[in-house]
Amino acid sequence: MTTTDEAPRPGTTPAGAGRPTLEEPRVVGHVRAPGAARRPGRPTVRYRRMPGLDGLRALAVLVVVAFHLAPATFPGGYVGVDVFFVLSGFLITTLLVREHRDRHHVGLRSFWARRARRLLPALGLVVAVCTAAAAVVGGDVLVGIGPQLLGAATFTSNWVDVASGATYSGALLPHLFGNLWSLAVEEQFYLLWPLVVVLLCVVRPLRRRAPWIVAGLGLVSAALMALLYAPGSDPTRVYVGTDTHLFALMAGAALAFWHVRPVQRPDVEPRAGADASALLPGGPRVRTPRGRVAVLGAGAVGAVVLVVAVATMRWDGELAYRGGLLVCAVAATAVLNAVVCLPGIGAQLDRGPLGWVGRRSYGLYLWHWPVLVLAAAALGTVVGPVTPGAVHPLVVVVTLAVTTVAAALSFRYVERPVLRRGLRGAARDLARRLQPTPGEAGPRVLTRRGWALAASCALVVGLSAAGVVNAPATTSVEQQIAAGEQVARATQAAPRAAAPAAGPEVSPPAAGPDPGPADAPAPGPEAAPAEAAAAPVAAPTGDQVTVVGDSVTLASAPALAAALPGTYVDGAVSRQVKDGPAALAAARDAGALRPYVVVSLGTNSTASAAAMDELLAAVGPGHRVVLVTGYADRPWVPGTNAEIVAAAGRHPGVVVADWSAAVAADPTVLGPDGVHPTDAGATAYTAVVVDGLTRAAALGSTTS
Repeated sequence: MTTTDEAPRPGTTPAGAGRPTLEEPRVVGHVRAPGAARRPGRPTVRYRRMPGLDGLRALAVLVVVAFHLAPATFPGGYVGVDVFFVLSGFLITTLLVREHRDRHHVGLRSFWARRARRLLPALGLVVAVCTAAAAVVGGDVLVGIGPQLLGAATFTSNWVDVASGATYSGALLPHLFGNLWSLAVEEQFYLLWPLVVVLLCVVRPLRRRAPWIVAGLGLVSAALMALLYAPGSDPTRVYVGTDTHLFALMAGAALAFWHVRPVQRPDVEPRAGADASALLPGGPRVRTPRGRVAVLGAGAVGAVVLVVAVATMRWDGELAYRGGLLVCAVAATAVLNAVVCLPGIGAQLDRGPLGWVGRRSYGLYLWHWPVLVLAAAALGTVVGPVTPGAVHPLVVVVTLAVTTVAAALSFRYVERPVLRRGLRGAARDLARRLQPTPGEAGPRVLTRRGWALAASCALVVGLSAAGVVNAPATTSVEQQIAAGEQVARATQAAPRAAAPAAGPEVSPPAAGPDPGPADAPAPGPEAAPAEAAAAPVAAPTGDQVTVVGDSVTLASAPALAAALPGTYVDGAVSRQVKDGPAALAAARDAGALRPYVVVSLGTNSTASAAAMDELLAAVGPGHRVVLVTGYADRPWVPGTNAEIVAAAGRHPGVVVADWSAAVAADPTVLGPDGVHPTDAGATAYTAVVVDGLTRAAALGSTTS
């Protein structure tokens, strides 16, 4: 995401009063004053900044940062991105329509040059410094760094993420530049949208209907998001896709077309007191007291909707993609409209810390995510584990401190000079400061400060190059899963004769209610002698066990094979409950469906009662089944675990091995992704499975 000011942040002064000051920022148009020298990409007619936009930017970036640092507390903080999209759509469209209205054309080359001047310097600094820091930290943070740099350089990060299978979820995933997806969406919008604006302004039948046409485009985008979203699966594609997330930009653009008429009617006199330097010519469209009350009410409702969304709407929940994000975009548009129509509210928003944060929101957004990833990786072995899905307090403190300082320095020494002077002008100013004065003794080419800066730049470039060259191909979790796949293949290649042809000798299913999934039935009045009932039951040997699971099972395969020699392990990454029957059928066809069957598919998808019944029916009679619960910070996992427990209650001969409870009791068993176990966690996972097998062996019934 970006701040969308078309010009540097200096303020304005009355006509002929000299150079603008730096205290009062402004938004700039594109009309060149008569006789003024042309500067590429440098507009000369300046529109006063609209109050309140910096305050809205500040609130948006704060909730996004809060979402990444405390996802459990602010599960919907990601909607701050949509607030930025609405602001961008409104400001960019307003400036383009105003330019076409005043000059009867849009300077595309100048527009794109201004966008590059606004975006590239800060982005280049973040990418270079954070890549160099990643080279020092090493390990997983460098995985995929080449494609990420390519995406950053071409503003296609969102599509690079989709192609590489990267996921937006999880605050500690080592995706160093995962936040650049929104910048890519905006830049793609900046590339194509001016052409659409010109079309809407030039074609007379479209001109008057422009707000409704733009709103219709937004609805098409929202509908596409709803259609492509698959419940229970990773929604990264529909979230980061430009086509499916265009509606927030269109909401802001529709508001701009509503406020700024594409053509000034010659028979309409300008409103008395209208300010030609205002971004909206003639002022906001709503000016009556009743209209202002309606706008204020709509803005208040929109603010409440956004607060509720930030507090409750999970990123990976179905609600977000079946209309939730669209509602948030409309709510943000209502808030923005209130700020536009009621400048007093905007002036209050821009005061104090919010104004300071808003003016630096672009840098804060760029820096906070890679700093978080690097801090978590660098401090992970120092601060110790926390509850999966949470961020350690020390990592939070370091991230906030480094992000604030870096964004402030970037704004002062990189962004503002380039905005004021342009890329070449800022470079010339810097060169003059770093050259020695003529009176200094010695033949020095640079001052000491200049040499220090040159050495720092060389170090950053060198470390960045080394990081790209030495980046590992896979993460430690992927390496662990790959090792587990080798072990699983080895168990499947073992001689089939090792597996017994028949099930264990068990008594027929007892009549009456099932004894429950977790405990053996309590002895009744006619139970066997106490000494016989108390006799311990051993877990079945590995050659009697078949394990069907997902990537968590694969990560634990070496520990399973060591604890249960001869077991048959069949795991697959992202395998879901609906895939279980086919996997079980394949094991049966291979002669590997043994008397004891462990099914561990609770991580990746939802599960209904019917799906669980189908899964157990695929096991068939004559087997005892252990259903393993899943653990992940995903909204479907609790419901899937509940269905697992319920299915065990409905079917005799089925027990539950509660991996979820084991993780909740000791979060250290999981790695940094909060899903897959560490080496010690694989041992704990195996212990949970063996315990389930032991209880299954103690049951006096089989599946029906």
